[in-house]
Amino acid sequence: MDEKMMQLLVAMNPELAPILALLQEPTSDEKPKRKPSAYNRRYGAAYKRIKRSKTLKSGKMAKGYAKRDGSLSKAGHAKIRKAAHAEAKKGGRRK
Repeated sequence: MDEKMMQLLVAMNPELAPILALLQEPTSDEKPKRKPSAYNRRYGAAYKRIKRSKTLKSGKMAKGYAKRDGSLSKAGHAKIRKAAHAEAKKGGRRK
């Protein structure tokens, strides 16, 4: 709210002054976002790449990675996770 509007509200209703003062204060109690490590970035990229390679054109997951409805199963996620960790541990994508 701009300053004139705040003054007008306080003049009309002095009981609102403490509440409006709280609204004006910036609230920056949020923690700063952590910086992901190089390993974390490699793992994330590897996971996305492997998951994309195991996804069919229809959007369903490949056999061995999917439930009956075609969505990613727990076992499929575990397989992708294990492969992504192995790739990230080696140092990233190998050509």
